[in-house]
Amino acid sequence: MDTGRISARYAKALYEYAVEKKQDTVIYEEMKLLSDSLFAVPEINKALLNPVISTEKKKELLITAAGTDVCPEFKRFLDLVVEKRREAYFHFISLVYQDVYRKANNIVIGKLSTATPVEAKEEERLRKIVSDRTKGQVDFQTIINPDLVGGFILQVGTYQLDASISSQLKDIKDQLLKKNSILG
Repeated sequence: MDTGRISARYAKALYEYAVEKKQDTVIYEEMKLLSDSLFAVPEINKALLNPVISTEKKKELLITAAGTDVCPEFKRFLDLVVEKRREAYFHFISLVYQDVYRKANNIVIGKLSTATPVEAKEEERLRKIVSDRTKGQVDFQTIINPDLVGGFILQVGTYQLDASISSQLKDIKDQLLKKNSILG
C-alpha cells in the first residue's frame, strides 16, 4: 500500500470535514499534539501495529496522545480510521493534516534556536519580520541550545540564518586548519 497516498486522502477528508464543522483549528492543535507524542514515544506506533491490542485500547491510546479532551469530530474520525484498520497510518495522517491546514491558512513554520532565553519582545520582533517577508502567519518554536555559545539560528521553511557564535568559531577553525595545511 502507498502510505503517502492513503494518509493524504484521510487527512484531506478530515480537513474538509473539520472546516465544514468549524473545528479545523481545534483538530490542527490536536494533530500537533498527537504527532509530537508519536515522535516522543515510538512505542505508541508499535502498539498501533500490534494485532493483539484491541481497537478500543488503540482508540484510547490515540486520544490520550492527542490530549485526552479531544473534540467529537476527532473522535468520529478516529473511529473511522480504526474501523478501516488504518491506525498504523495515523502518524502520517496527522503530519499531512497539519501541512494541509498550514497551506490553507498561510502558516509558515519557524524555529529559533538560541544559547539563552530570548525576551518576548525580541521573539515577537523576529516573528513580525518573518511574517512580513512570508506574507503569512508564523508558527514559531523557540529552542534553548547552550551549545550555540551565543547568537542564534533562525529556520523558516528551507531558509536558515546561522548567526551563532559556535558556527563562527567553527568557520575560524576551518580557515586556520586550511591555512596551516597550505603552509605545511
